[in-house]
Parts: sequence; structure tokens; C-alpha cells
Amino acid sequence: MSARPICYLAGPAVFHPAAKALLDYLIDVCGQHGLTGIGPAPGTDAGTLRAANIEKIRSCDVVIACISPFRGAGADAGTAWEMGFAEGLGKPVVAWCEERSPYIDRVPHDRDNDGRVFCKQHGMLVEDFGLADNLMLTAGPVPVQPDFESAVTLAAKLATPATSFS
Repeated sequence: MSARPICYLAGPAVFHPAAKALLDYLIDVCGQHGLTGIGPAPGTDAGTLRAANIEKIRSCDVVIACISPFRGAGADAGTAWEMGFAEGLGKPVVAWCEERSPYIDRVPHDRDNDGRVFCKQHGMLVEDFGLADNLMLTAGPVPVQPDFESAVTLAAKLATPATSFS
């Protein structure tokens, strides 16, 4: 008998006022697809939380990351870091984003005479690739999914349990 693949749930759900109920729901959906969902570690000490979440990512088989805009035009910075860390470990990462418009449409911008796009707030160039967020989060080998259910379905296909029991 094989162990169920473990799925780390990255995203800003931990900041929701009803975080525990929301994470319980997401974990339940994972279970319905044959995955053991695990959320970020609870707690209030930054160093302990970081270490615990790193260990959870190391121990998982796949990461599902919510990159829906959070406190701005793009994904949560912590989620982006977790995605990169998991990918660096060779783990599949499935992102989902409820906002389907391209990132550039959510960033107030101007175009210069050469057609380059600049952020109105900072004056820096804005990516114009038609993607849901920064290309490093969205142009990978796994397409960004439109919702959590789609992300879980795809993650279940990509996940391989790290440990097998006979």
C-alpha cells in the first residue's frame, strides 16, 4: 500500500479571519482527490514559523499555491518564496489564480512613445506577457489553474508519494 501524496498549501489563506475553517476546507478538498493536504504552520514566532514551513515543504510531494492578488496587484510574497523553494527542491508546483485578467491590467501604468509600459507609482517597467502574475510564477511547466479544485485535480496527477509502504 502506498502513502497518499502530501500536498503543501501555500497562499494567503492563513491571513483570512476564518483561516482555520478555510484551511480545513482546502485540506478536505485535497482528501477528496487522494492527497493529504497540509497547511502552513500555526504560531506567532517568525523564526519558528519559517523553519516549520520550510520543513513542511521539504516533506511534501507537491505544492498548491494560491497566487490570487493579495494586498496589491500580485501574489503574496511569502507564497512566491515558497513556490521557488519547492521548485528548487524539484517538487511540482501548481499555482491557481482566481483573477484571470493579465497582471498588467491590474497595475496602473503608462506607455511611452516606444510602447514600453511603466508603473505609475514607481516608474519601473511592467511585464507585458499576458500572464496572471510575474513570469517566474506563471510561465513554468505547469499552467496556472483558474480555481482551487482544478489545481488539486492537476496536483493529484503530478504528485508522487515520497514514501511507500509495502
